Amino acid sequence: MTTAPPPMPQDTASTGAPLLEIAQLTMRFGGIVALENVSFTVSQGRIAGLIGPNGAGKTTLFNCLSRLYRPDGGDIRLNGKSLRRCAAYDIAAIVIGRSFQAPALFASMTVLDNVKVGGHARGRNGALIESLTLPSTRRDERTFEQTARAMLAFVGLEREAARPVVNLTFAARKRVELARALAVRPSLLLLDEPAGGLNHEEVGELGALIRSVRDQLAITILLVEHHMGLVMSLSDQVVVLNFGRVIADGTPEVVHGIPAVTEAYLGTRH
Repeated sequence: MTTAPPPMPQDTASTGAPLLEIAQLTMRFGGIVALENVSFTVSQGRIAGLIGPNGAGKTTLFNCLSRLYRPDGGDIRLNGKSLRRCAAYDIAAIVIGRSFQAPALFASMTVLDNVKVGGHARGRNGALIESLTLPSTRRDERTFEQTARAMLAFVGLEREAARPVVNLTFAARKRVELARALAVRPSLLLLDEPAGGLNHEEVGELGALIRSVRDQLAITILLVEHHMGLVMSLSDQVVVLNFGRVIADGTPEVVHGIPAVTEAYLGTRH
């Protein structure tokens, strides 16, 4: 049985009102404990990096936040409201957006239509109503398209709106998925390894874009990423998971200075 390292001291990185509160979150798969009493907060307007080795529980935590998994214990609160009873299809409506490690797009659809899916996910009408050409549905459709075009412009792809996604580069597809997540108009954005598969120049451009999401759109971001240079340069707060437990939570400077974290996750180069 592996003994978890003792808890590391936390700093006061999150001094504002918390937008996201993770409280004693526990998730088991049979006899495997993927998350054990995980607790941390992310304040409004911050970029928080979530790091740790493979199998540490990062994706499991994201799946709990997205309601793809229902945790065995603990709670998740957004703006003070518990998400425990929310279904996965409610997540867009309660303003959480998410991107995935590999772009999950509709290859045969246009760039614009892919992004509009994000707006539809937050639409207030059900499937039956949306199948009818009612005035309210037409108004919503116009709003979805306006929002989608605005988000495509934000990520620099407005000229690609009519192109099928299949014809785009991998880096451009990642931007399309980001635009789709932003079309939900989220207050919290979950980014799952957005730099995966990108070259050095593309990673630099991505970092600037993520910072713009926070600064220009006022969206709080929780970022899972193995590119430590990107995480440390972007994040206001870094949370480190190991064996499903939080072993450090603080500013990049504080986390960088913890020898166990530096050696295990960041490497001596950082």
